[in-house]
Amino acid sequence: MSFKAPIIFLDLARQTGWCEGIPGEVPSSGTERLAPSGAGRAAVQGGLLRFISKRLLAQHYFEVAFEAPMDPRHMKTNLNTARMLLGLPAVLEAAAVVTRHHNVTEHNVHDVRSYLLGHKPKKGEAKQAVIDKLISLGFAPADDNEADAIAGWLYVTAKRAPQVSLQVSPLFARQRPRPPARAIPAR
Repeated sequence: MSFKAPIIFLDLARQTGWCEGIPGEVPSSGTERLAPSGAGRAAVQGGLLRFISKRLLAQHYFEVAFEAPMDPRHMKTNLNTARMLLGLPAVLEAAAVVTRHHNVTEHNVHDVRSYLLGHKPKKGEAKQAVIDKLISLGFAPADDNEADAIAGWLYVTAKRAPQVSLQVSPLFARQRPRPPARAIPAR
């Protein structure tokens, strides 16, 4: 399958990681602080609505993917934070539907990490293991949110376009495609 539209993957949280690109090409990625520290749940969800709406209106994506929220019963957090984290996917899905992005998918963090690392990492070591693996593949995530988004994007693109996706296994690894060199303007 040849892709003309990019895939975007989001790691939804107050500090949201994102990664987007066309399978087989070098993706772009970053993080977006949705609201200032201490801001309430509605401010964070409103920040996501502003951030994602701009992207979804400017670009039609083949797929809008995100890391599925964990069951709040398994989180070590308070009810307010759990409600915020569970509300972010609803905001994303609503924005996607309104902007005619009907291919919206969610992916389990354990599946993403197992794909990237080749195993399920030990509790407490997963975030650093993902960052280390991405660095070894030529990425430079600024934090664990961006790292999780890049890992998610690699996972989704491997499922959608295995023939052109970056292979993460050391046995079959190929070099990450590099962006074209920029010409230095003459003075």
